[in-house]
Amino acid sequence: MPRKACIMKHSKNNWKFHIIRLILLIAFLLLWEALTGGLHPSFSLFDPFYSSSPSRIGYELYILFFRESLLKDMFITLGEAFAGLALGMVSGVVLGLVFAYSKLISLLFEPLMSALNSIPRPALAPLVIFWFGIGIFSKIFLAWSLTFFVIFYNTYLGIKSIDPDILNVMRVMNASKLQTIRMVILPSVMSWIFAGLRLSVSYALIGAIIGEFVGATAGIGYQLIYAEGLLMSDRLYALVLVIAVIGASLAEIAKRIESKLLRWKTEIIL
Repeated sequence: MPRKACIMKHSKNNWKFHIIRLILLIAFLLLWEALTGGLHPSFSLFDPFYSSSPSRIGYELYILFFRESLLKDMFITLGEAFAGLALGMVSGVVLGLVFAYSKLISLLFEPLMSALNSIPRPALAPLVIFWFGIGIFSKIFLAWSLTFFVIFYNTYLGIKSIDPDILNVMRVMNASKLQTIRMVILPSVMSWIFAGLRLSVSYALIGAIIGEFVGATAGIGYQLIYAEGLLMSDRLYALVLVIAVIGASLAEIAKRIESKLLRWKTEIIL
């Protein structure tokens, strides 16, 4: 089958899946609304105070976006997350290259990296607040701490997975280390880095929100703690939904960036 016909068929199948997903989502929301008494007050299996309902969540989203300052809080959290993501990407790639190229450094510090990565970030958050205060730097650090290790290990393992024969050919051709990195290492490891990026965009958001849980005066995490303290269950559900949508959107953006920058890779369409 010609490539163009394959692409058209693949696109058509995607639309079918989107429609099926939309139907399932609508059915789920209607069932949820019905079980909480939203469609008929006499028919209610769950207390809406604990389970909320789509209509109550929708109204709370309206309040948050149009009567309060959730957009401002979103931009604050996203700014912290993107700053941590950028720092994590750069430092993770650089240190991954260093560990892959230096066997001595790898042997000495790999156990330390594993130990640091095993520290739960919520447990680390109070110490980070002690170091940096409740300002933006503590949130950026936590976002960085979650993204750095993903990119570091993906870069390190991606380089280790390169065929040694290719590296031997570069040595025979008297290529410098910089030429080997530019012509072999980076093109080979890019798919690993972008695979890590898909996870890291969500992890950076999680890190920023964890920091806001511990100490903040603004941001989505601050709004969650505020809603929890006042037992505003509808707002809690609404904020969790906002976080889920943001996380899914960021992952999709990362996926599209990957497809644009890695066009040279052969795409297999099933």
